[in-house]
Parts: sequence; C-alpha cells; structure tokens
Amino acid sequence: MKKYEAIGVIETKYFAVAMEMLDQVSKTAAVEFLSSQNQLGGKLVSIIVGGSISDVSLAVETAKRVNEMKQDSPLKNAVMITNPHEEIMRFVVPEAKKTVKKQIKPRAKTTKKIEEKPLEEDNNHE
Repeated sequence: MKKYEAIGVIETKYFAVAMEMLDQVSKTAAVEFLSSQNQLGGKLVSIIVGGSISDVSLAVETAKRVNEMKQDSPLKNAVMITNPHEEIMRFVVPEAKKTVKKQIKPRAKTTKKIEEKPLEEDNNHE
C-alpha cells in the first residue's frame, strides 16, 4: 500500500458539489484521489485525497474556497490528517480493491451413457 504524508477528507452535501470540489482540488493541488463514500443517496458525500502535506493542505483550502462560492454552504467538514496510520489507510483504501485470482480447475468430462432400449415393434402392421 502506498504511503502518503497526509490525507485530506472533504465532506459535503450533494454529489454534484462533491464532484465540483474534487475537480477544483485535482486542478490546484498534486493530490491523488483515494476514495469516496456516498451516504443518504448522494446527499452526503465524503472525498478522500492523498499526497504531500503542502498539497493536501492546498486541497483542503481549495475545497473551502469552492464552498464560499456556494449559496447554502454545502461543505460540512474538510480536514487534513498528517502521517496517517496504516490502519486508517486500510479503512480509506479497502483491501477489497485487490483482485483475487480464481484458480480455474479443468472440469472432468462427463458423458452420459444413454441406455439403449429395444424399439418396440408396432403390432398394427399386418
């Protein structure tokens, strides 16, 4: 798992606002999008980004600036966590993203033996 100096957690109302914030954050700071979570059918969205401390700090500030341009102030919280613990990173980027390769075993060829029955003679022919 990749190690980040810091991660930023941005929590906002509305999926569309979250995408706008993620777009602006990605354009202004050299951060990597790690994950997102939708709650309440997209009415509450959490975005998590990772990178250097200065880049994540810039990303959090950018999210706050985008919020200032909005009428109803949809940003609920924007925080930076420096030197995130490995357990936090497992929560942020679940192990489920790893691809599990299935071992495909060859199927044994089965052939059904059809029971041969003697044909019934038609006695109607004279």
